Amino acid sequence: MVFNFKRRIVGLQEKMDELGLDLVVYGSCQNFQYLTGLLIDWRRSVDLGNQANLVFVPRRGAPVLTVGEEWGKTASKSWIKDARTFGEKESLAGLIQSVASDIDFHGKKVGVGDHLWGSTLLELRKVLKNPVFVGAEGLMDQVRTIKDSGEIEKLRKVAELTDKAVDAVLPKIKKNVTQRELRIELEYEGRRLGASDISFPPWIGFVKSGSGASSNLVTVPVDEGLKTGTSIAFDNGFVFDGYCSDFGRSFYYGSPQREFTMGYEALQRAVVETVDKMKEGSMQVCDVFPLIEKSLDTSGYGDYLRARLPMKSVGHNIGVEVHEPPWLEPKYKDLLQSNMVMAVEPKLWKSGQYYFRVEDIVLVGKKKTEFLTKFDRGIFQL
Repeated sequence: MVFNFKRRIVGLQEKMDELGLDLVVYGSCQNFQYLTGLLIDWRRSVDLGNQANLVFVPRRGAPVLTVGEEWGKTASKSWIKDARTFGEKESLAGLIQSVASDIDFHGKKVGVGDHLWGSTLLELRKVLKNPVFVGAEGLMDQVRTIKDSGEIEKLRKVAELTDKAVDAVLPKIKKNVTQRELRIELEYEGRRLGASDISFPPWIGFVKSGSGASSNLVTVPVDEGLKTGTSIAFDNGFVFDGYCSDFGRSFYYGSPQREFTMGYEALQRAVVETVDKMKEGSMQVCDVFPLIEKSLDTSGYGDYLRARLPMKSVGHNIGVEVHEPPWLEPKYKDLLQSNMVMAVEPKLWKSGQYYFRVEDIVLVGKKKTEFLTKFDRGIFQL
């Protein structure tokens, strides 16, 4: 796997130039992982982290990595040459002072990112002599939009794992099983296959056909058993080797009406036809929804797309976080670029009858876009 960390640092420093930032400091967060390559757990265990888990990026020059001593061996695996370990008996102020001295910090404007401890911010303020703090959470968004080959390989693997996890759950969809039970089974299967985490809590929703119009998306309580004549929608994602998946498919338990089968086929067709049109420079990301909408209008199901997606948001980029910009919605005008990886997620909702969703991870290429999730599109009736 090839990871272009130099491109990441240069991209951040270019943004710092633009904003006049002299230094950026990230705690153990998504951008810390992205810049250092270290899989220090930032998704769930922030409270168990260390206040010294920091990456310092000056506007000029090389970054400096600091970690608590329990992460010393891990830090040695980072590409960053200047990696410092903070011992329990050491002074955090002394650590920050040594970093500031070595990078020759004389500026005033400092970008601060996620997961910085309050005590760390106080020490930064003292050592750097009352700098102006600016939020730096989104500075890496544009750089993270384009994946390098190492990231793409990781996203392929987590997509494959996700396909396998859903496939393993299908035999467990039987009469009287509940949504809660299937959600637990789905998370178990993903972790059994090697996922380190879920990218969001797995969701499986039942809509009993003929249950009557409702403002609720699903019409079956989470602990009520599955009955014949019910649509089943999956929405789930896993984390593998630091990268996320986001996936959706729908099924029908029993004999679906022809209208239901045709609707799901139309939704699958709209996704495939739209992705076939996607390639570098072929459209803006805001154009994806209208293409899916047009296909579904042609099939007679456009109203059910709009019923679920009135804001016309039909997906997003994906990477170290499950939801990354740009989003596939009207306000984002970014042109498609090669090596964008996106989750395309249209849905159909006919209240009281069905809820269908199809969500795939796709890799934009120069000449065509590739599906990374490859779950069988022909599986519907169970």
